[in-house]
Amino acid sequence: MRSPFLLSPFILCTGLLANPPAKTVAELKSFYAASCVKCHGADGSATADGKKLGGRDFTDAAKNAKETDADMAKTIRKGIFFGTVMPAFKDRLSEEDALLLVKEIVRKAEKGKVIAP
Repeated sequence: MRSPFLLSPFILCTGLLANPPAKTVAELKSFYAASCVKCHGADGSATADGKKLGGRDFTDAAKNAKETDADMAKTIRKGIFFGTVMPAFKDRLSEEDALLLVKEIVRKAEKGKVIAP
């Protein structure tokens, strides 16, 4: 008879890998600096190259009001147009991380104020 306790460490390890620990706001700001600045700008107001691709200006409150936090988080995880316009970050950000990124960084972006950890 096999002991059910032999599988426990395996189950625990795979569970931890499937649900990585949530990122902090500082970690998400570092992620933004490394992954988003090229198109969305250091302050979130979108670069010239980003605007050519339709990159969102996060400092434009009127445009941001048209999309929910959940929709923005979904876009971050899914990407835009098969990753050719914006890459998908579902392998690097959980749903919770993407939502926190939207609420604490994207929604609070101010023109001229650099988003930094």
